[in-house]
Amino acid sequence: MDSVYRELNTPNGTMLMYPAYKNHAFDGALARVFNKGVKENAGIFCHSQGWAILAEALLGRGDMAYLYLREMAPAYMNEDADRRVMEPYAHAQTIEAKDSPFAGRAHVHWLTGAATTVMVAIVEGILGIKPSPKGIEINPSIPGDWKNWSMTKIFRGKKLNISISNPNGNQHGVKSTTVNGNKLDNNFIPIEQLKDVNDILIEM
Repeated sequence: MDSVYRELNTPNGTMLMYPAYKNHAFDGALARVFNKGVKENAGIFCHSQGWAILAEALLGRGDMAYLYLREMAPAYMNEDADRRVMEPYAHAQTIEAKDSPFAGRAHVHWLTGAATTVMVAIVEGILGIKPSPKGIEINPSIPGDWKNWSMTKIFRGKKLNISISNPNGNQHGVKSTTVNGNKLDNNFIPIEQLKDVNDILIEM
């Protein structure tokens, strides 16, 4: 992942590959039908950006996970809408990368799985909410400057009021989990311990 950031990252997301094909390619390399920096030819695919977010979160590098989110999330593009040329609330399939004269321009909205890929990366990766048949794990990977934050989730009909305390500015690692006043041995909450409404405190 260090190599991904060093070799492939741009202000608009991570490229699929680099350098782009121009005067060379192997037989059958369909990427060369696109201009440099566009789609498969060293462009940015928002699906794989979601995987980069999740990978960094799984490594416990919350700062990097959030950086990758901010680079391509539509909500952060409002000040750059004229270059992006796409609705500020819609995910793109691809974004033109640094070798394109139109770097930052987005393509293929409303016809992409990027939104669901990024949603999983945010919920399971950054926020650390991981359901399983027997309960739910809460294990965030967040930016170090997120000192306190909260969220509410409905999980199998039960309301979870989750508060995260991060006084030491950690990016990952749960120190303690308390559910309705009872401290657990780890950060996995069995379904049988949940009431209709639950107050959950996670200390990092």
